[in-house]
Amino acid sequence: MKPVMEYNNYRLYIRDYYAERKDRSGFTWRDFARDAGYSSPVFLKLVCDSKANLSEVGVERVASAMGLVGVDLQYFRVLVAFNQEKDLDKQKSYFAEMRKLARENSVTLVGEEQYDYFENWLNPVIRELAPASKAPSAAKLAGQCVFDTDASQVKKSLKLLEKSGLLKKNEDGSYVQGAKSISTGDLNVASMAIREMHRQMGELAIKALDQVPLNERDVSGLTMGISESAYHKIVKEIADFRRRITAIAVESTGEERVYRLNMQLFPLSKAYGQEDNDV
Repeated sequence: MKPVMEYNNYRLYIRDYYAERKDRSGFTWRDFARDAGYSSPVFLKLVCDSKANLSEVGVERVASAMGLVGVDLQYFRVLVAFNQEKDLDKQKSYFAEMRKLARENSVTLVGEEQYDYFENWLNPVIRELAPASKAPSAAKLAGQCVFDTDASQVKKSLKLLEKSGLLKKNEDGSYVQGAKSISTGDLNVASMAIREMHRQMGELAIKALDQVPLNERDVSGLTMGISESAYHKIVKEIADFRRRITAIAVESTGEERVYRLNMQLFPLSKAYGQEDNDV
């Protein structure tokens, strides 16, 4: 079984531990629950199925049952907190702590590459912008960005893109996009970074209202009352539309600028009648 530091989902780690014990000795969920001090024989299965969470006391019980000590126990505690946290800023703080513990023990955390790419809006911009220039300097690329960016930020982005294989630097100083595709990888980690990316791109869209001329942008919206079935139909239409836009971009030649297309659909009210249930 892999060490706990190679996991970024504690539920999967617990399930793998259980599966290994079961294969070796006929271990059951009842046995596991007993070892961890739970009266319910299926509680830990519910945890693994994301139908229940571990309390702080529960973390210690389960870790003890699995024999985790030292830095492995420390990592498991942070991992549980990371997985169960809903606040994005707190999630990022827990993930940073996980990375620190992993690096101190020479372990590469699953999902780090995807997290680093999606963490900053500048990375996808530079990935598109750098190949369009001949031997571009970081200062030149920074100057080509619509929104404030400095050369140090661009250098950091270029380093990340080269390291991850998303950009390749030629001998003449020019760049080409690597064949490697951008994968969301482990969704447990990438979804956190993608949420941050959406937030940053949304903030740039707000700035664009004042900083980008009207003839260089297109901003529109609708406020409407719809049913749940209509919502799902619209979501499908958005997905189809996104694929058509992607096809247009792929077929495009002679690129001149880097653009961002944001698509959002979110509720502005609770379901009709729901307010009565909240009283």
